Amino acid sequence: MITHVGIIDQDPVRLITPLLDHGVPANKMIFIGTEAQREQYDRLSSILTPRNIDAEFFVIPDSINITCIRQCLNELAEKLKQSQSEVWFNASCGLRHRLLSAYEVFRTFHWPIYVIEPFSDEMCWLYPSDREQQQVEDRIQLTDYLTIFGARCELPEQLVPESLSDQLRELGQRWASSALELGPGLATLNYLATTCRKEQCLTVTLSEKQQGYRELGMLLADLEETGLATYKDGSLTFKHEEARRFANGEWLENLVHSTVRAIQSDLPTIQDHSVGVQVYRKIGEREVRNELDVATVVNNKLHIIECKTKGMRDDGDDTLYKLESLRDLLGGLQARAMLVSFRPLRHHDLVRAQDLGLAIIGPDQLGELEQHLHQWLKGAGGWAHNIA
Repeated sequence: MITHVGIIDQDPVRLITPLLDHGVPANKMIFIGTEAQREQYDRLSSILTPRNIDAEFFVIPDSINITCIRQCLNELAEKLKQSQSEVWFNASCGLRHRLLSAYEVFRTFHWPIYVIEPFSDEMCWLYPSDREQQQVEDRIQLTDYLTIFGARCELPEQLVPESLSDQLRELGQRWASSALELGPGLATLNYLATTCRKEQCLTVTLSEKQQGYRELGMLLADLEETGLATYKDGSLTFKHEEARRFANGEWLENLVHSTVRAIQSDLPTIQDHSVGVQVYRKIGEREVRNELDVATVVNNKLHIIECKTKGMRDDGDDTLYKLESLRDLLGGLQARAMLVSFRPLRHHDLVRAQDLGLAIIGPDQLGELEQHLHQWLKGAGGWAHNIA
């Protein structure tokens, strides 16, 4: 029987990921934390219990009294020694004074000690030194990841048929490749679809001026050819609500998500992905909802992609700060985020995104979306980082 032990902190993902690796023996996990971290423990144990891994919470005092902390950890170690279980200490997480105290105690008992290196996601052995490093399998799922950070999520139930998905991706790629040319037309299409949403209908009448827009006419012809809408005598009718949402900007989300799905066959570190993820977080007594346009877990790190089909002249800073905030709140220190924008970005927005550590794909790069996404996702590290 193998019992793992680790210290809870604000970014405890690396306490969970090795336990989900089929090549790492794990029967039980003991989480060390203060009483104030019990809610975090409950979330972590809820991930392990369905996977037949027992979880236990060992409470230490919330103080910087090293003598007191070491005394508590010695009591835990003596208890583990009597249980005759083989003990592995995961030294990846924990405030410095707690982590060093625990390391000292567990090293005294000559138990194996390892850390999960953040970028490569390898299990590195501090003791004994003759054990080989190994890559941690990428098995944590999107719902598990968000649970760790106190969020619950709803994934979309309705999946687009594969034949239509390929067709929609091809259409989206065609629009994206002509982003600079089709920009004004797509802005008008977005406005028309928004009008339908506000009026709760699927039909909208174009003004005489709108009927003369060449780029808009090209887009409407594409929608008709795909069977998503009909256009006759200045009247545009969407086939269903999904088609209206597609024209209202979801075409870009759909394109980005289907591109991530296509990249997965070449990049095995992509372990889970979804589009239109509804995320709920408790703030005091109220529950706050956010939507992640595209979310994926790559090399055990959360990746959030915001897709923007409207210009950012009025809300550029808000969009970027919100994306940064969601990345940090939902994904911890290793999470990454990107903005994919169909409309040109101001120099100010590009500089601000760089300051916030956000990746950007702009309209002039959308024609090579797959190449840019592949490069960014590969940057999450792991085994695939070494693949040419």
